[in-house]
Amino acid sequence: MYQNTFEALAINTKLISRKKISNEKWREISCFFIQNYVEQLGKAEKAVIGHIKVLIELEDNSFIKLSCVSRDRPTNCEIVNSEGNSLEAGLTFNSIISEILKDENIQYFHMALERTCSVYWLMTDYKETLPSEPKTEEDENETCAVCHEHHHHDKICGHNH
Repeated sequence: MYQNTFEALAINTKLISRKKISNEKWREISCFFIQNYVEQLGKAEKAVIGHIKVLIELEDNSFIKLSCVSRDRPTNCEIVNSEGNSLEAGLTFNSIISEILKDENIQYFHMALERTCSVYWLMTDYKETLPSEPKTEEDENETCAVCHEHHHHDKICGHNH
């Protein structure tokens, strides 16, 4: 039997408002975000959702849990302590998707986050990380600020710096 390979994506970031927002409004924002992410996934015709989970941590031990297992089924959204207001929301995002490249998945996440922040006037501390080049031996031998020679990162050149 053919088995799809599911790729996992996990991201932690913050959503920040200029003024306190009610927890119920944060719930609306959270649902909007996950809906946008699922819509972005729809651009990859063969993408199969294994599971998408989002946790939104608010002030006063309040939080929102969201779960989605298919484009065709509604997102499950549960809020703990709908009373209260929060300036920031910690967003923990996990998705397991098949038939999609990780870079494409990150791009869809970023687009959904960007749209959510734009619509609801939020800021985020999310920084898209690009794949880095593998370190070479030369990278590990940094130029010494004192003698301008290359030293291995754990060697001491005898200069006081």
